[in-house]
Amino acid sequence: MAMAEFFIGYLSRAIHEERELRSLSTLREERMAAVQYGYNAKSHFNITDIIRSQLDFARKGLNDLGINVGFLNILDKRLENRVSPGEYVARAWSEKFNGLVSETIYEIISDIWQKTKENQPIT
Repeated sequence: MAMAEFFIGYLSRAIHEERELRSLSTLREERMAAVQYGYNAKSHFNITDIIRSQLDFARKGLNDLGINVGFLNILDKRLENRVSPGEYVARAWSEKFNGLVSETIYEIISDIWQKTKENQPIT
């Protein structure tokens, strides 16, 4: 839901401002850097600064639409804590793994589902 809210707000604001969307090649480069290095990634710009500015831009778009910004707070928390979902799962795996793969997977999915139901960030 957080990503859906982000995209709705971002695209709405971009349309309103008649802003050209960033190129796919730039987005791919930034995505690959973020996948490899998380929030410490460097592209042509600082990834954290890019995310922060895009969240603010999406928030303006949602406000323009009169939509209560609720789920973007999850993305704000990820940015504040500098923990991506992938990093969270890797850490949880290390903490919970007891030799049984299926049991550990179940525990991690249950933990993520509980956070999702409570609208809590995965951090």
